Amino acid sequence: MKKMTVILIVVLLILPVETGSVHAEEIPYVYTPTIPATALAAMALYRTGQYGYVLEADTWLMRLKTPDGAWAYRYGMAPEAKYTALALMALMRGESIAKGLFNRTINAGIYWLLYKQRDDGSFGDYTDTALAVVALREYEDFKYSWLPVKKAINNGVYYLQTHRPKTKMDKIFGYMALGDLKKLENLDAEGVNALYKAFAIAYLTGKNVSVTSNLDDPASLALLLYATGSKEYEDKLVRSMHFGFWGTIKYQPPDLLEAAGLPGFSDLKPVACPYMLKVKPRFEWEKVVLAKYYLECNGSVDLSNVDLTKLKPWMIAEVARINSLTGKPYQKEIEYLLKIENGSHWDNFFNTAYIVWVLSSLEVDFDYKSVLAWLSSNLSNSYPNYYYAYALVDFYRFNYTEEFNRTFNIIKNRQNPDGAWGYTMGSPDNIKSTAEILKALLVAHLENTTSYKRGYSFLKRLLYADIKKPETIDGMVKLKGARFLVIRDGALAENSTDSANVQGADGYVVIYPAKYPLVITATPVKGFRKTDVWKKPIIEIENSKQGTSSFYIGYAAAIVVLITVSGYAILSRQTKKRKPPKK
Repeated sequence: MKKMTVILIVVLLILPVETGSVHAEEIPYVYTPTIPATALAAMALYRTGQYGYVLEADTWLMRLKTPDGAWAYRYGMAPEAKYTALALMALMRGESIAKGLFNRTINAGIYWLLYKQRDDGSFGDYTDTALAVVALREYEDFKYSWLPVKKAINNGVYYLQTHRPKTKMDKIFGYMALGDLKKLENLDAEGVNALYKAFAIAYLTGKNVSVTSNLDDPASLALLLYATGSKEYEDKLVRSMHFGFWGTIKYQPPDLLEAAGLPGFSDLKPVACPYMLKVKPRFEWEKVVLAKYYLECNGSVDLSNVDLTKLKPWMIAEVARINSLTGKPYQKEIEYLLKIENGSHWDNFFNTAYIVWVLSSLEVDFDYKSVLAWLSSNLSNSYPNYYYAYALVDFYRFNYTEEFNRTFNIIKNRQNPDGAWGYTMGSPDNIKSTAEILKALLVAHLENTTSYKRGYSFLKRLLYADIKKPETIDGMVKLKGARFLVIRDGALAENSTDSANVQGADGYVVIYPAKYPLVITATPVKGFRKTDVWKKPIIEIENSKQGTSSFYIGYAAAIVVLITVSGYAILSRQTKKRKPPKK
């Protein structure tokens, strides 16, 4: 344990990067890196010679490791062997482009794997173990390795050979780790499993594999590129990169679309819509709730067969509103709402406020006075925050000044110190609640109030980043607050802040800002290159298979020899006993 602690303390964290083609401009920053997508993308792009992107991804991976030197699915989660193995495989390729940049991180990760291995040879589940074996084999062949890993590999292989895989993914990576190309090729696989199968075959053979898929998430694109080497997949993979990493949005698409309805936030829509359109409602009420977001993304919406009797009152009003927006009749829903009105209100405060908001928006001829009186008498400081957004608009539209001021005061007093609103008073920040309240303040012409400005600033700070671009003058690159990693002749030559001399360099990586990075970019000067192969040449598959089993063949042979020798010794002793003593 002490040895591990010493190694981990020695490991240097070189933070991430850079700048890019954006000129001090606020742009949506709503993505979060995921380890498998980023690592697989780095491996695939290394195979196609796109070394700049490999350095960007690997520098992010170096930044995203856990304090003990391992990796999780994404930063902040518990580390696992499978993700640590993928990250290490990507980093070992990057080390051949920039020797000295990733080596300490690699050794720390390998040490974590060795520490993680159990007595039975496993590193977690079957897939964990298989990928750990693959990564340790690469490290054994790695030119800059120094930790002994042969025993861990043999024990891991033994586990794989003596345990049964439970899933298709287990089988794919198990065959990959054991070098069993025949079983891998004969395995039936569909969907994403077919992509992992193609990846494994390409990895073992070093040859391109024919495979196609409609999957377009970053990890799938990386698998497709690695397997096929196709320029089409390379282009798609590069376009799916965000700030030097690959991952997914870190907020719910409906939340981003709520914010997109505010002035200055419209560029969130193209970010959220590809994810939103993949969401499939499971129930009728979900179809109603999600309908407005599908419309925002130009998706098709059909609420014609929704059973109104199974919906809450506000949802019935929403059906009428959506039908109006899509040019469909909505009189049936209005008549149903008026029919179920009970004592000048509908169920509770929110249902009533929302229905008044819809009816007044559609200019429905209705006696609003008694309903507004009910809202007024039931206005209290006990509801979720977004209730007040619709009540504020209702009181504004009908000139209920006293109730309008009371509602606005509740909203102001419930605003969190950072400018956001949570679901309820004092609860954590909530994008949807904040956006709904801000849109209500806009309708009520309260955009010049402190509450609106603070809420607007919160969303800007949360959802956008100011990305600056470095300047290059006479061979010097400069950007205050950035870290520059200069690569010369395939090795890390300079690690500096604020500025660096890049004249005659292969290129440089920029981490911006240096302490808490937003962006990592790699810029070529003479051009990034691998100075030598990152590992020993790929061994032919049959030889590889022979190598994976040689330990066990040798072990078995040793046992046979031992038994034979022991048997011979026993027989010899027995024979000697039977011989008469010499005279």
